[in-house]
Amino acid sequence: MRWLNSESSRSALGYQAKTRWLETALLTCHPSNRPGIEARIASARNGEGPTLFDDVVGIIRDHGPGGDEAEDGILLELL
Repeated sequence: MRWLNSESSRSALGYQAKTRWLETALLTCHPSNRPGIEARIASARNGEGPTLFDDVVGIIRDHGPGGDEAEDGILLELL
């Protein structure tokens, strides 16, 4: 899998995007998940932890060599 213009995506899917995504998830999550999501929102607002781009890349790489679902054989190339 080739991700063209990945640097543009990295910028667009940064901490602000992660914060917005988590804030949306907070609206519909189970009450028992609220503290964890609120902590992740605080981290994203502070520019800490993985960005949304990092999360997406991690999910894709889980399906490739060394990942939990390596049998899928997905190779990610960031271009």
